[in-house]
Amino acid sequence: MNLQAGQPMPFFSIHDIVDKQINSDQLLNKKIYLTFLRNTACPLCSFHVFRLLKMADQLKSNNVEVIAFYESKKQVILSSPFFKDQVLKEKKLTVVSDTARKVYALFGAEVNAQKATFEILQAHGRIPKIEEAAKNGFIGDGIQEGTHPDAIPADFLINQNGIIVHAHYGTDAADNISLDVVEAFALIAIAKS
Repeated sequence: MNLQAGQPMPFFSIHDIVDKQINSDQLLNKKIYLTFLRNTACPLCSFHVFRLLKMADQLKSNNVEVIAFYESKKQVILSSPFFKDQVLKEKKLTVVSDTARKVYALFGAEVNAQKATFEILQAHGRIPKIEEAAKNGFIGDGIQEGTHPDAIPADFLINQNGIIVHAHYGTDAADNISLDVVEAFALIAIAKS
């Protein structure tokens, strides 16, 4: 079942890839951006994180906690040059390995073979995005042992009270929320209660 704006964020408790406990209740009083991605072999997923890193300082200065969920095993993420040399080094966002897809399931992130075909990517005009990812060094086929090559992205913007402000379920394997929407969310002042 898809979550909608106005609903409370489901409760979750999980460790990130550096073994820090993340409890959704502890995230209250911050704005939260959750992104559910496929795996570290997915060039479009890594390109999305790459673009997020470029705006991470702005998000952090506006009290937005960014958490990226991956199906990849913790060891695979930690050994990935992109994650090791950029994501983890810069410490600007949190990465979670959810190989059992427990938190994915709570948020309704789907696995859908029909939405993950090259034909659908073409039909939805995603080829320029694939080319831009490749120009930035993100190439691959998204196939990685223990993960779903047909996992579809899902993104959630959650306010400081734990209420979903925006839920975005991808229409294909390359359909993440627009970072312009994330930026606009970041610029919304936190209401004092």
